[in-house]
Amino acid sequence: MHLSLENSLTNSLPNRTKPAFPRMILRGLLRRCAWCGGRGSFFSSWYRKESCCQTCGMNWERGYEGFELGAATMGVFITFGSIIFWMVASVIFGVPLVPLLVVAGSLAVFVPIITYPLTYSVWFGVDLAIRPPSEEDFVQAEACRAQMTSAQTLTK
Repeated sequence: MHLSLENSLTNSLPNRTKPAFPRMILRGLLRRCAWCGGRGSFFSSWYRKESCCQTCGMNWERGYEGFELGAATMGVFITFGSIIFWMVASVIFGVPLVPLLVVAGSLAVFVPIITYPLTYSVWFGVDLAIRPPSEEDFVQAEACRAQMTSAQTLTK
């Protein structure tokens, strides 16, 4: 079962077939590259971003200066969504005001910290749906993959 899920989440760069939008979002939520489904996508650790996907080489900015604004917007949606969900549930279940505010404040602080990588990988999926990769994006991806391969060869 795990193998079939793994295979359904990944595809190769040379394939150049645009994945379906729900699949790209699912990959982003699982902290994978929205294009290829590679694990870790643009992050070599929880907070350290690389310039391109560690699997397919697709550049996360894709020559667009405002990419980080979209990722920040995703962070706002996720954070505010969790706070609103908590507040509505608190009102429905009659949670007293002080615990309601303490949990809402905790969500406001900790949700952005925890979901930071997800905001980039989910936004990358949205960005790919809005602006499918161009030939230039694929050329840059191949160059990034070649650079990663040569760097790995030098470290061995």
